Amino acid sequence: MARRIRTALIGAGFIGSSHALALNAVNNTFGRDMFEVEATVLADADADWAKVQARRFSFNEWTTDWQNALAKSDAVILAAPSFAHRDIALSALSQGKHLLCEKPVGLSAVEAQKIADAATGAGVTHGVGLTYLRAPMVRQAKLLLETGVMGRPLHFRGRHNEDYLADPEAPFSWRLDPELAGRCGALGDLGWHIVSIARLLCGPVFGLAGQVETFHRSRPTGGVRETRRPVGNEDWAGLTLRFDSGATGLIETSRIAHGRKMDIGFELVCERGTLALNGERLNELEVYQSGEEAASSGFRRVLINADHPDYGAFIPAPAHGLSFNDLKTIELSDFFTAIAEGRPATPDLTEAVRIARVCEAALASSATGHWISEPETDPADRSEVVSA
Repeated sequence: MARRIRTALIGAGFIGSSHALALNAVNNTFGRDMFEVEATVLADADADWAKVQARRFSFNEWTTDWQNALAKSDAVILAAPSFAHRDIALSALSQGKHLLCEKPVGLSAVEAQKIADAATGAGVTHGVGLTYLRAPMVRQAKLLLETGVMGRPLHFRGRHNEDYLADPEAPFSWRLDPELAGRCGALGDLGWHIVSIARLLCGPVFGLAGQVETFHRSRPTGGVRETRRPVGNEDWAGLTLRFDSGATGLIETSRIAHGRKMDIGFELVCERGTLALNGERLNELEVYQSGEEAASSGFRRVLINADHPDYGAFIPAPAHGLSFNDLKTIELSDFFTAIAEGRPATPDLTEAVRIARVCEAALASSATGHWISEPETDPADRSEVVSA
C-alpha cells in the first residue's frame, strides 16, 4: 500500500506557494503507488495570509504556530526565511520529522552543519530545495557525462544572474541584512543554484578564488520617515574554481543584472564535445560532439521529450515544456519517494553544507586576496571575514 505522509508547509510566501502547488500536483503526476501526500497544515506568521493560502491550496488547516504544525506532520517543508531555519529545523528533527529545507540553509555554513548533523542523528530523510538540479535537461546533461560519450569535463562556465535589485533605489529588505539573510547576498539567493549544478557535472570543488562587490551600498528604507540603510551583503560575485575531477570553472552571479530575469545557465566543454544550457530556455539542451564532418558540424538543439528524466510524468508530447512549479513537483516526488523507500534524498543537507562553505570561501578569498584550497571541508572559522 502507498505510504500516507502528513505534510506541514512552514512559510507561505513566493517559494512556499510553489511548494503548495507542487503538493497539490505530486500525487496525481507521479502516481500513488509509493506514497500518498496529504496537505495537512500550513503555517505562516501572518494569520490572514495563512488562512487565505490554506484555503487556496486545500490544506486541512492553518496556523501561525509552527510548533503546532510540526506536531501534526510526518514530513516538513521549510520555506520560511533563512533566519528561521535553525530553530524550526532542529525542533522538527528532534521530533523525528522528515525535512526538506529551502536554500540557503540557515544563516551560515555553521548553522547548516548543525542542521545536517541533527538530521543525520535523527535517521530521517532530509533534502535541500535546489530546484534547478531537478530540471530534466540538467539531468540529461549529467546522464550524457555518465555514459562517457562526451569524455571527461574540462572547463565549466556558469552563471545565475537576475535583476530584482538592479534599481539602486529599490527599498531595503531583509535579504540585504546579514542578521536575517546571512552574509551571502547574491551568492545565497542565486549562487547556490549554479554552484550545485557545477558540482553535479564536475564534482566537488578542490579550490577557488573569489571576488565580490556591493555596488549599491545603501538603500532607502521606505515609510513616512524614510532613511537609508547600509547593504550588508554582496550584489555580485565571481569565482574561479578547480574541481577534484581536474576540470576548471568560472561562475558569476548577480542580483543587479538589468534585463536578466532567470538567467541561470552553463557551458561545459568536455574532451569530445560541449554541453550548453540557458535557463530562460530551460526545456532545451545544446549538444556539440566532435568528429562530425565539417559541412554539418555544429551544436544540436535537443528539445525536451518523454525520453528525458521525469518529463513523461507530465505530458507525452515533446517540446511542450515544463515550468518552475513543475520542477518543484519533481523535487517533492524525489523527496517523498525517498521517505517511502526509507533512504536518503538527493541532494541532502550534507550537500547544503558543502555549498554553503564554497560560498563563504568566496567571500573570504575576496577579502584576503588568497586562493582557498579544499573549501568544502570543515574550514577554519570564516565568519569574521568581511568582504567589500
